[in-house]
Amino acid sequence: MKRGTDKFESEVCLRFNAAAAVCVPMARTGLFLVLRESIRPGQKVILSPLTIVDVINAVLFAGGIPVFADIERKSCALDIERVDSLIDDSTGAVLLTHLHGEAAGAHSFRELCQRRGVPLIEDAAQAFGAIECGKRVGTIGDAGVYSFGFYKNLTTWRGGMIVSNNVALIERIRGHLRELSELPRWRLLAQMLSGLTVDLATCPPIFARLTYPLVRQNYAMINGQIDPERSATRLNKIPSSYLFRMRASQAEIGIRGLQRVDQDARCRINHAAIYHQGFEGLDGVITPEPGTDLSNVYTYFPIQVTNRTQLLAHSQRRGRDFAAQHLRNCADLSFFKEFRRDCPNARRVARDLVLLPTYPRYPESEVRKNVEVVREFLTK
Repeated sequence: MKRGTDKFESEVCLRFNAAAAVCVPMARTGLFLVLRESIRPGQKVILSPLTIVDVINAVLFAGGIPVFADIERKSCALDIERVDSLIDDSTGAVLLTHLHGEAAGAHSFRELCQRRGVPLIEDAAQAFGAIECGKRVGTIGDAGVYSFGFYKNLTTWRGGMIVSNNVALIERIRGHLRELSELPRWRLLAQMLSGLTVDLATCPPIFARLTYPLVRQNYAMINGQIDPERSATRLNKIPSSYLFRMRASQAEIGIRGLQRVDQDARCRINHAAIYHQGFEGLDGVITPEPGTDLSNVYTYFPIQVTNRTQLLAHSQRRGRDFAAQHLRNCADLSFFKEFRRDCPNARRVARDLVLLPTYPRYPESEVRKNVEVVREFLTK
């Protein structure tokens, strides 16, 4: 009988109709491993600049050269025409990101990549369970990478998974992973305690009575501390902390969570429908495309407002738990200056994005209050 990570991998393959899967320490580690097996040193990897710094680091660790393509403003997904214009004889892969739970047009990118003869790798870290044209995102390209961090649609507290219909690719990666040590129990416990603390602090009744007064009094300091990218920088080698194999106990958590993935996604979709209805016709806000199917599982509900800082301050005064999207426009970062490319849409989106809560246990009454506060701010 299969147990632990083997069973977890088999369950995902069965549910997602993938030929092979392998658990990885983190999604960013998975991207590095896939890229290392998919490109030759010195080849270019075309990708979105609106991502975490470690995605660019993963490309560099694998020996690739990042080439930034601008995004579409509304969906925050790669602009396929810009990608097409950048593919040349030195291109090793296209890395497509499904951001905020929204499918990013992977079938169109697959057709493009097949026609141009380059692999398509899907970064589905924020979109586990989303479906595009009948297929789960992550299974459309040559390989897909999922994240099971605390804030994701499916969590094992830390870790991720690579899926592919290329069994040989997965087995090569599995061979590298066998050389790694298992995640120490104390690291997993620390991750769980940290996540539970955040979960408790942002629970609506506790946030209103305890967390909100603390945040309001220390807004500038706390806002800086909760930015996960605040200390991100270019790295010369992959950190040792990224190289621990997933524990069997984590995989068991993931297996149990699989039963709820689609049900939880529909709760998120219902929350998104309230946001869409509440913001319809409202000037000064850009929202994602509405959808009632699983093409968007709304890991968050992203909105774009030109005066984000003021909106966040207003939301704190009104006791709301909004968050800035802390992804940078990596094409503008000084430590990636040799790869700089003008990506105006990514620049604007990185400046304007705000994430509104959609998680399944979040009450609909709180969603409606969020709508009220945003409307109040934009119409005053």
